[in-house]
Amino acid sequence: MKTRITPSFATIGQGQPGAGGQGALGCRQRARACPEARPATATRTSISGDAATRAGALKALEENTWVHLACHGKQDPTQPYHSHFVMRDENLTLLDIMERDVPHAEFAFLSALIHLAAGLQFSGFKSVIGTLWEVNDAVAKHVVEAFYKYMFDPKYGGVMDCTKAAWALNRATHAVKTKVPLEQRMVFIHIGV
Repeated sequence: MKTRITPSFATIGQGQPGAGGQGALGCRQRARACPEARPATATRTSISGDAATRAGALKALEENTWVHLACHGKQDPTQPYHSHFVMRDENLTLLDIMERDVPHAEFAFLSALIHLAAGLQFSGFKSVIGTLWEVNDAVAKHVVEAFYKYMFDPKYGGVMDCTKAAWALNRATHAVKTKVPLEQRMVFIHIGV
Protein backbone atom coordinates (compact mmCIF):
# COMPACT_ATOMS: atom_id res chain seq x y z
CA MET A 1 0.00 0.00 0.00
CA LYS A 2 1.35 3.42 -0.99
CA THR A 3 1.87 5.84 1.89
CA ARG A 4 0.66 9.39 1.28
CA ILE A 5 3.19 12.07 2.14
CA THR A 6 2.19 15.20 4.04
CA PRO A 7 1.21 17.86 1.47
CA SER A 8 3.63 20.74 1.01
CA PHE A 9 3.57 23.82 -1.17
CA ALA A 10 6.57 25.80 -2.45
CA THR A 11 6.40 29.14 -4.22
CA ILE A 12 9.47 30.14 -6.23
CA GLY A 13 9.45 33.77 -7.39
CA GLN A 14 12.25 35.38 -9.36
CA GLY A 15 12.44 38.49 -11.53
CA GLN A 16 14.58 38.71 -14.64
CA PRO A 17 18.19 38.99 -13.39
CA GLY A 18 20.20 41.61 -15.19
CA ALA A 19 17.08 43.51 -16.26
CA GLY A 20 17.62 46.35 -13.82
CA GLY A 21 14.81 45.10 -11.58
CA GLN A 22 12.28 44.96 -14.41
CA GLY A 23 10.20 41.85 -14.23
CA ALA A 24 10.90 41.32 -10.53
CA LEU A 25 7.79 43.20 -9.44
CA GLY A 26 5.51 41.14 -11.69
CA CYS A 27 7.03 37.89 -10.46
CA ARG A 28 6.68 38.96 -6.83
CA GLN A 29 3.03 39.87 -7.50
CA ARG A 30 2.39 36.44 -9.02
CA ALA A 31 4.12 34.74 -6.09
CA ARG A 32 2.00 36.74 -3.63
CA ALA A 33 -1.13 35.66 -5.52
CA CYS A 34 -0.42 32.09 -4.37
CA PRO A 35 -2.48 31.07 -1.42
CA GLU A 36 -1.54 32.05 2.09
CA ALA A 37 -4.64 30.11 3.09
CA ARG A 38 -4.06 26.46 2.37
CA PRO A 39 -5.17 23.24 3.96
CA ALA A 40 -3.96 23.14 7.58
CA THR A 41 -2.11 19.90 6.91
CA ALA A 42 0.11 21.50 4.26
CA THR A 43 3.41 23.22 4.92
CA ARG A 44 4.46 26.22 2.84
CA THR A 45 7.87 27.35 1.64
CA SER A 46 8.51 30.59 -0.22
CA ILE A 47 11.71 31.26 -2.13
CA SER A 48 12.26 34.65 -3.76
CA GLY A 49 14.82 37.34 -4.47
CA ASP A 50 18.38 36.35 -3.56
CA ALA A 51 17.20 32.95 -2.26
CA ALA A 52 15.68 32.01 -5.64
CA THR A 53 18.77 30.21 -6.89
CA ARG A 54 19.08 27.14 -9.08
CA ALA A 55 20.05 25.01 -6.06
CA GLY A 56 17.22 26.42 -3.95
CA ALA A 57 14.67 25.73 -6.67
CA LEU A 58 15.92 22.16 -7.17
CA LYS A 59 15.69 21.52 -3.44
CA ALA A 60 12.12 22.88 -3.39
CA LEU A 61 11.18 20.65 -6.33
CA GLU A 62 12.61 17.59 -4.57
CA GLU A 63 11.00 18.28 -1.19
CA ASN A 64 7.50 19.52 -2.01
CA THR A 65 4.39 17.94 -3.43
CA TRP A 66 3.16 21.18 -5.04
CA VAL A 67 5.27 23.92 -6.65
CA HIS A 68 4.30 27.30 -8.09
CA LEU A 69 7.00 28.82 -10.30
CA ALA A 70 6.37 32.58 -10.56
CA CYS A 71 9.42 33.35 -12.66
CA HIS A 72 10.44 33.90 -16.24
CA GLY A 73 11.15 31.00 -18.52
CA LYS A 74 12.50 30.42 -21.96
CA GLN A 75 11.85 27.56 -24.32
CA ASP A 76 14.71 26.43 -26.54
CA PRO A 77 13.17 24.79 -29.63
CA THR A 78 16.54 23.59 -30.99
CA GLN A 79 17.79 22.14 -27.67
CA PRO A 80 14.62 21.37 -25.67
CA TYR A 81 16.55 20.17 -22.61
CA HIS A 82 18.07 23.66 -22.38
CA SER A 83 14.64 25.23 -21.98
CA HIS A 84 14.82 26.88 -18.60
CA PHE A 85 13.49 28.92 -15.73
CA VAL A 86 15.44 32.07 -14.89
CA MET A 87 16.88 31.94 -11.37
CA ARG A 88 18.98 34.51 -9.50
CA ASP A 89 22.36 32.84 -10.12
CA GLU A 90 21.96 30.57 -13.15
CA ASN A 91 19.24 29.02 -15.26
CA LEU A 92 17.31 26.01 -14.02
CA THR A 93 17.03 23.81 -17.12
CA LEU A 94 14.57 21.04 -17.86
CA LEU A 95 17.53 18.68 -17.92
CA ASP A 96 18.45 19.76 -14.37
CA ILE A 97 14.94 18.87 -13.24
CA MET A 98 14.72 15.64 -15.22
CA GLU A 99 18.00 14.41 -13.76
CA ARG A 100 16.73 14.92 -10.20
CA ASP A 101 14.54 12.60 -8.25
CA VAL A 102 11.24 14.36 -7.57
CA PRO A 103 9.47 11.50 -5.81
CA HIS A 104 6.69 13.54 -4.25
CA ALA A 105 5.84 15.67 -7.30
CA GLU A 106 2.09 16.03 -7.71
CA PHE A 107 1.31 19.48 -9.08
CA ALA A 108 3.13 22.43 -10.68
CA PHE A 109 1.76 25.79 -11.75
CA LEU A 110 3.99 27.70 -14.15
CA SER A 111 2.83 31.27 -13.89
CA ALA A 112 3.39 33.59 -16.87
CA LEU A 113 5.90 31.36 -18.59
CA ILE A 114 6.44 30.20 -22.11
CA HIS A 115 5.06 26.67 -22.21
CA LEU A 116 7.40 24.33 -20.29
CA ALA A 117 4.64 22.26 -18.73
CA ALA A 118 5.29 19.08 -20.72
CA GLY A 119 8.87 18.95 -19.46
CA LEU A 120 7.74 19.12 -15.83
CA GLN A 121 5.14 16.44 -16.41
CA PHE A 122 7.78 14.23 -17.98
CA SER A 123 9.93 14.87 -14.88
CA GLY A 124 7.26 13.32 -12.67
CA PHE A 125 4.62 15.94 -11.91
CA LYS A 126 1.20 14.32 -12.28
CA SER A 127 -0.62 17.55 -13.07
CA VAL A 128 0.78 20.79 -14.53
CA ILE A 129 -0.64 24.17 -15.51
CA GLY A 130 1.36 26.28 -17.92
CA THR A 131 0.86 28.93 -20.56
CA LEU A 132 1.09 28.75 -24.31
CA TRP A 133 2.69 32.20 -24.52
CA GLU A 134 3.67 35.05 -22.22
CA VAL A 135 0.95 36.43 -19.97
CA ASN A 136 0.61 39.99 -18.69
CA ASP A 137 1.67 40.04 -15.01
CA ALA A 138 -1.10 42.41 -13.94
CA VAL A 139 -3.86 40.14 -15.24
CA ALA A 140 -2.23 36.74 -14.56
CA LYS A 141 -2.52 37.32 -10.83
CA HIS A 142 -6.33 37.31 -11.16
CA VAL A 143 -6.29 33.85 -12.74
CA VAL A 144 -3.80 32.56 -10.14
CA GLU A 145 -5.87 33.88 -7.21
CA ALA A 146 -9.10 32.42 -8.61
CA PHE A 147 -7.44 29.09 -9.39
CA TYR A 148 -6.18 28.57 -5.83
CA LYS A 149 -9.51 29.79 -4.42
CA TYR A 150 -11.26 26.92 -6.20
CA MET A 151 -8.50 24.41 -5.40
CA PHE A 152 -8.51 25.04 -1.64
CA ASP A 153 -11.99 26.38 -0.86
CA PRO A 154 -13.54 24.19 1.88
CA LYS A 155 -16.87 24.05 0.03
CA TYR A 156 -15.02 22.30 -2.83
CA GLY A 157 -13.21 19.85 -0.57
CA GLY A 158 -10.46 22.10 0.82
CA VAL A 159 -7.68 19.55 0.29
CA MET A 160 -4.63 19.51 -1.95
CA ASP A 161 -5.88 17.26 -4.74
CA CYS A 162 -4.06 17.60 -8.06
CA THR A 163 -6.88 15.78 -9.86
CA LYS A 164 -9.03 18.93 -9.42
CA ALA A 165 -6.59 21.17 -11.34
CA ALA A 166 -8.34 21.10 -14.73
CA TRP A 167 -11.70 21.79 -13.09
CA ALA A 168 -10.27 24.63 -10.94
CA LEU A 169 -8.55 26.22 -13.95
CA ASN A 170 -11.79 26.09 -15.92
CA ARG A 171 -13.71 27.68 -13.03
CA ALA A 172 -11.00 30.32 -12.54
CA THR A 173 -10.86 31.43 -16.17
CA HIS A 174 -14.65 31.81 -16.21
CA ALA A 175 -14.69 33.64 -12.86
CA VAL A 176 -12.27 36.34 -14.04
CA LYS A 177 -13.75 37.06 -17.45
CA THR A 178 -14.77 40.60 -16.46
CA LYS A 179 -11.19 41.37 -15.30
CA VAL A 180 -9.06 39.39 -17.74
CA PRO A 181 -9.39 39.62 -21.54
CA LEU A 182 -10.05 36.42 -23.47
CA GLU A 183 -6.60 36.41 -25.13
CA GLN A 184 -5.00 36.37 -21.65
CA ARG A 185 -7.35 33.71 -20.21
CA MET A 186 -7.10 31.27 -23.10
CA VAL A 187 -3.32 30.86 -22.77
CA PHE A 188 -3.57 28.84 -19.55
CA ILE A 189 -3.51 25.10 -20.16
CA HIS A 190 -3.62 21.99 -18.00
CA ILE A 191 -1.92 18.70 -18.77
CA GLY A 192 -1.96 15.52 -16.74
CA VAL A 193 -4.47 13.97 -14.36
